[in-house]
Amino acid sequence: MILGADKTQKYLQSFSCPSNQDVESFLHFKSIRFEKADATRTYFLLDEDGTILAYFSLTFKELPTNNFVLSKSKIKKRDGINNRAESLKVYLIGQIAKNFSLKENPIKLKDILIKINMVIEKTQYLIGGRIIILECQNKEKLIELYANNGFNKLPNKEGGNNSLITMIFNH
Repeated sequence: MILGADKTQKYLQSFSCPSNQDVESFLHFKSIRFEKADATRTYFLLDEDGTILAYFSLTFKELPTNNFVLSKSKIKKRDGINNRAESLKVYLIGQIAKNFSLKENPIKLKDILIKINMVIEKTQYLIGGRIIILECQNKEKLIELYANNGFNKLPNKEGGNNSLITMIFNH
C-alpha cells in the first residue's frame, strides 16, 4: 500500500495509545522524519483490512557498560570478544505499542515480539549483533510484563537516571 504524505499522516493518526503518549506522539509526529533520516525503521502489524494493530521501531546504538553493574564475564558474554568492552553494540526496540483505538484488538505483546525477532534475526544474519534491548519507564507493572516475555532488567549503577530502565532480551 503506497500513500502520499497527507494520507500517510492521516493513516498514522488512527493509532492511539493513551497509556503511553510518548509512543503515540512518536508515531504521529516523528516516525516519518526518523525513517527518512535512516535513524530508525518503523514496522506495522496490520489486520486484513490494513488497520494498524500495533507498531514497533528498531534502531541500533552503543550501550555504555559503565552505566550498569556488569561483571567482566557478563561483559565478555554480551560483547563476544572483550571482557573490558566500554560499550556494547545493541539492537534497540525504540518504540513498541498496541493500538487502543480499536474496540477488539487481538494483538498481544508476544505477537509483536515475534515480529521484532523475525526482523532482527534477518539483520543478525546479514551484519551480526547479539544483543536486543529496550528502554522503558521504571514502572513495576511494565517491568513485569517485559520480564514475562523474556527480558531482564540491567542493574544501573548508583546515581544513574532512573526515569528509564534498560531491559535486555535473553534468547
